Amino acid sequence: MRLSTFFSTGLFLLVIGMVNAQAKNVYGLYEKVQLPEINHLEIKTKLDTGALTSSFGATDIHFFKKDDQQWVRFKPQVKDLDLPVMEKQVVRLSKIKTRSDDIRDDEDKLHSRRPVVMLDICFDGEVYPTEVNLTDRSRFNYPLLLGSSALIKFKVIVDPSLKFQSSAKCKI
Repeated sequence: MRLSTFFSTGLFLLVIGMVNAQAKNVYGLYEKVQLPEINHLEIKTKLDTGALTSSFGATDIHFFKKDDQQWVRFKPQVKDLDLPVMEKQVVRLSKIKTRSDDIRDDEDKLHSRRPVVMLDICFDGEVYPTEVNLTDRSRFNYPLLLGSSALIKFKVIVDPSLKFQSSAKCKI
């Protein structure tokens, strides 16, 4: 009787796992996305399950107040493109492990704080409002890194042996 219950439970969990996996799509380590807020600019993106938050390349990051809210003005950073300055309301400040070139918080030398904004990202034909922290990504190959929070929202399974499985085109 116990063996039968054990196998029944195992089979049930296997079926549930298969159904859950089928609701998600498999994508590669690198994919293309569109940024509707920047003239539907198509960019290559790294999908990083090891990062919790998403990061978007930005320079000239300056904070300011607007309607008693914290805002940030920045220049999107995409290699070989001169993109217009953007302004976004700051959702929060993220605490990220410090890299050698980060601005450090005097109280915490191990972490830096980055502004987090909402950015519409078109991934495989669907637009998702996504939290991204803003940082200089000029040393990296991809201007956008999608972390696990976004990948869960997008219902993504990452197979690092694949590349460019998605359609970057947005449904209009």
